[in-house]
Amino acid sequence: MAVVLLLDMDGVLTRDKELNPFPDAADFLTFLRSQGVPFKIVSNNSTRPPRLIARALKEKGLPVEEDELISPVAVLPKYLKSRGLKRLFVIGTEQLKSFLKEEGFEVVDDHRVDAVVVGQDKTIDFKKVKTATSALYLSKAELVPVNLSRLVKDSDGLYFPGAGSWAKMLAYATGYEKELPNLGKPELLKLALKELPEGEAYMVSDDLYTDLKGAKEMGLKTVFMTTGKYPPEELERAGFRPDFVFNSLTELKEALRRWLGS
Repeated sequence: MAVVLLLDMDGVLTRDKELNPFPDAADFLTFLRSQGVPFKIVSNNSTRPPRLIARALKEKGLPVEEDELISPVAVLPKYLKSRGLKRLFVIGTEQLKSFLKEEGFEVVDDHRVDAVVVGQDKTIDFKKVKTATSALYLSKAELVPVNLSRLVKDSDGLYFPGAGSWAKMLAYATGYEKELPNLGKPELLKLALKELPEGEAYMVSDDLYTDLKGAKEMGLKTVFMTTGKYPPEELERAGFRPDFVFNSLTELKEALRRWLGS
């Protein structure tokens, strides 16, 4: 059976929030293409749409096409429109806000909105938290996290709460009882697989909790990369045993050579 890869981006292909690729990332993707291995980069990145991610990666020397990427930002407009949510308060980057405006949404700095969208935001402050809280509590706005990521590793090696953590805090504070939608992984993996040919699918990620546990439950093979936010000892703390563990994309490439018989 053919091998099909679902590749996380942060911590697997790129080493920081500036999207600087690992030294062996370009060679790894070249290898996949030369061997005809189907792959999709499945990123929970909530800061910008796939076209801007692809552009940034190319500028950094990692040739990736927009159609090779899938992210929750790409599916966010469809979800919002399906719910009839037009007026938004957004915790997120200016790139995310601009994208939503381009998609026809009204993005405002006000608590009187249809929905609160929560993405990664390094400029989050008391005013944003108060506006979001008031929108949920007073205006009965819907709460829409771009992803349910729990923890994010920053470029300096320190950590901060992911969009999912912020969303759950807001839900707890306001007594929000609706189930939070999951636009990111692992749900996003199902969409990615629909765009790939049939084969034995492997999820390659540094995230045990958001990615690999969900992939395992879906019946996918799991590949834990130690190059990202969680060290190997996190496996024991998480009580999770992936199918494979690698310390670099070069190691994974050599394993793929053996699996492919090349």
